[in-house]
Amino acid sequence: MNRIGVYPRQTVFVAFQAFQDLLRERILYNIFFVSLLLLFFGYLAALLVYGHQDRVMLHLGIMINAISVYLVAGGAGARLLRSEVEQRVAYLPLSRPVSRVSYFFGKWIGISWFCGVNLMLLTGVLWVALSVTGGGVNEALIQATLLIWIESLMVSAIAMLVSLFFRQGLSVMVCMAYLFLSHNHDQLDFLKKQAGDGSPVFSLLMQLTPNGQVLLMDTRVYYDVALGGFEMVQRMGYGLAWALLFMLIGNAVFYRKNL
Repeated sequence: MNRIGVYPRQTVFVAFQAFQDLLRERILYNIFFVSLLLLFFGYLAALLVYGHQDRVMLHLGIMINAISVYLVAGGAGARLLRSEVEQRVAYLPLSRPVSRVSYFFGKWIGISWFCGVNLMLLTGVLWVALSVTGGGVNEALIQATLLIWIESLMVSAIAMLVSLFFRQGLSVMVCMAYLFLSHNHDQLDFLKKQAGDGSPVFSLLMQLTPNGQVLLMDTRVYYDVALGGFEMVQRMGYGLAWALLFMLIGNAVFYRKNL
């Protein structure tokens, strides 16, 4: 069998195994209870605000959910592939044979499933918290949740790529630093203007990092201003394009890696 191409059945099999491995590690339960605690403090903060308590809870909740899912995506992406290579667990499926492309993309798809389940669970908790404060789920929240999941795909792709060069802890740090830069394009643009034309560093950083602010809707969620259909598709396509770019680069590195 040709081991160069992508085989759908192999990819789905690897994805399912990766999803099951993440479920066994009880990461989902730990994140769930930590988020419950954070949302409880968010509820207390909302009680201190006069008026629009539901909006404050919504604003805090969507940010807590985003941070939780990004940490899961970064941690899983940084560890899942590298640990199996180091422990030689990856040798067995790759010798069946499963193509390296299917193996690499399958791991990413498994992480994306896990992040999706995690996000749905957190959104359910947020919905309960909103009900207590007199609010509810709106279209902007649904759109923001979908964009958070799209960005988690990008985060996991970055983490998998970086994990091919660094160990888990350092990979997560690099991934989070990259995410920080992507969400601060306005500040990078300001620094670029302050530095003048003689310093191309900030321009290079802006070109090498996606604009994470495109995928963030915290202000729109607060004011319940949903995106139009075309703009929503544009933002989703933007995030998916970056995620696919990182996956193609990571796959090229993994394919040539000496196992």
